[in-house]
Amino acid sequence: MNIAIYSRQSKFSEKGESIDNQIQFCMDYAKMHLSHITDKYFFIYEDEGFSAANTFRPKFQKLINDIKSGKINVLMCYRLDRINRNVSDFSKTLDLLEQYDVSFVSATENFDTSTPMGKAMIYIASVFAQLERETTAERVRDNMLALSHTGRWLGGVTPYGYRSEAILFIDENYKERQLYKLIPEKTELITVKLLFYKYMELKSLSQVEQYCLINHIKTQNNNDFTKSSLSLILQNPTYCIADQNTYDYFSILGCILANAASEFDGKQGILCYNRTKHQAGKKKKKRPPNEWVVAIGKHEGIISGKDYTFVQNLIKQNKMKGNPRADTSSVALFSGKIICQHCGSKLRVKNIHRINNNISFSYACEMKVLSKSTRCSIPNIPGKQFDNQMLELVKTLLKANILTNDYIPYLKKKESLILGEKQEKNTRLNALHQEEHLIKTSIQNIISQIGQRESSFTEKYLLPKLEELDNDLSRIQEEIKILTDDESINGTQSNTILTLYQNLTHLNLLIDNADMDLKRYLFNTLIDEVKWNGNTAYVTLKTNTV
Repeated sequence: MNIAIYSRQSKFSEKGESIDNQIQFCMDYAKMHLSHITDKYFFIYEDEGFSAANTFRPKFQKLINDIKSGKINVLMCYRLDRINRNVSDFSKTLDLLEQYDVSFVSATENFDTSTPMGKAMIYIASVFAQLERETTAERVRDNMLALSHTGRWLGGVTPYGYRSEAILFIDENYKERQLYKLIPEKTELITVKLLFYKYMELKSLSQVEQYCLINHIKTQNNNDFTKSSLSLILQNPTYCIADQNTYDYFSILGCILANAASEFDGKQGILCYNRTKHQAGKKKKKRPPNEWVVAIGKHEGIISGKDYTFVQNLIKQNKMKGNPRADTSSVALFSGKIICQHCGSKLRVKNIHRINNNISFSYACEMKVLSKSTRCSIPNIPGKQFDNQMLELVKTLLKANILTNDYIPYLKKKESLILGEKQEKNTRLNALHQEEHLIKTSIQNIISQIGQRESSFTEKYLLPKLEELDNDLSRIQEEIKILTDDESINGTQSNTILTLYQNLTHLNLLIDNADMDLKRYLFNTLIDEVKWNGNTAYVTLKTNTV
């Protein structure tokens, strides 16, 4: 009998319910309670660092595929919530197990799906697991809302222009308490004000970046400001004064406002809680505005609500204009890939001239361009000539078989990784389309019931459920769109890999006849780094050969 043991943990740990401990407990349980089965074969599936709220976990998806292929007879886990905490997801999992005649065992809860009572108990347990998750999330929101009334700084990296300082106070029970407050750093706040006013004047992040470079205006870590770091400062609500314009702006956004409109009197700054989502090992992601908790802080604000609102609207307008550098990819092979040895900046495509079918351009140091040659004066590279010389260099190395032995294994590995990612995306898309179909069916069922029910029942139960399903449908369709768009963008890359893989013995011919996308991908997989010192370019390959 084939027994699948599934273990999951949100965070890495070697204690308590660690992955290893879960597996060992399940194996001990199987030896004790399934001792009548002589031939037991265990298949282990481990997902570490994944929440139960998301069913798209790599090993869980592999487990589902193995169940569908008839490989598994029994699914065992340490506890029910290792599989799912969402009633709907768990119900689908149970239906799948029943469809493929797979028994389910929860080692610590002693559930047995072979009996009606056991199956009912599992459904009840999954309801409570979901209730616990939703109650925890609601408790966190309530706690955050309560804390927001205190105007305290909850920790983390302090915004540029402030430092956090502990202050003591006596609560209503005459006990000494401690909270953290933002204390202004006057010199840095002068810089922040300057950045806001310069952006309002110049209306461009690139021009503000250029202004900072020319005038040697630095971040708190003494680094040069970039468009990214400037954008973070300009969108940070901490600098905003709590006045009527501020109240109106965040109210229209749909934020949760912890203070009444009358309290926005222009005396303090504001704090915005629950604005970003933190995920281990991933970049911070901004939450939707209706999840933000906006409160009046205990610190000094420096930008009026009117000016802050103007800046936010200007940033949105500029984002809608698109990327002005989008057409450089059709011209140059190495834009952003060449490093200036004088200052460490990247060289970008500049001075594009089109005359009939002839195109000329230059690679220019970003620091040189932005600082108007005050911070770097390295000569530009004639772009077309440089690209052609690089093509000839690669062809020469390939003809001499200097690269082939190193490059082919690298390319095969790259192909395997991309195809694996493609398979995972297809699995996720199939799951999303199935979920989309189920939600649409549920919506149609509720709509058909609305006319047959009393208005009080409809208002109390059906309409909220309909709104919830509609939100879920929008979320799923947005994820489908993102994955589909990503696939259309990366589809060229996948086809490129296959083309390269299938033409390993004809790479020279391939280079001569390749289009710009194929050549660019060839260089990206082959060349690690190009450095320019003003006279000579030094090339480092991703293979062992330099």
